[in-house]
Amino acid sequence: MSKTLAAVLALAVGVAPAAALAESSPARDALKRACTGDYMELCSAYSPGGPEVEACFRANMKNLSSDCASAITAYKREQKSTRRVSEAR
Repeated sequence: MSKTLAAVLALAVGVAPAAALAESSPARDALKRACTGDYMELCSAYSPGGPEVEACFRANMKNLSSDCASAITAYKREQKSTRRVSEAR
């Protein structure tokens, strides 16, 4: 979950590795839209994508907006599904 949450947070604030930016998806786009405000409100004191912002989001999971929490769930589901497909190849 740690790597997934870090990726989620990086994507949420628009900072992501080039490979992640190249692969746009509806879940990724929804995540960025839904979680940017939560990042700004709760964790903007920390650099996007770093371990501190990851810890901040984890500590504030109960304080996230319902839209952000739903977007994180959908993004994690998509990533899990994508991993299964690529492992099957």
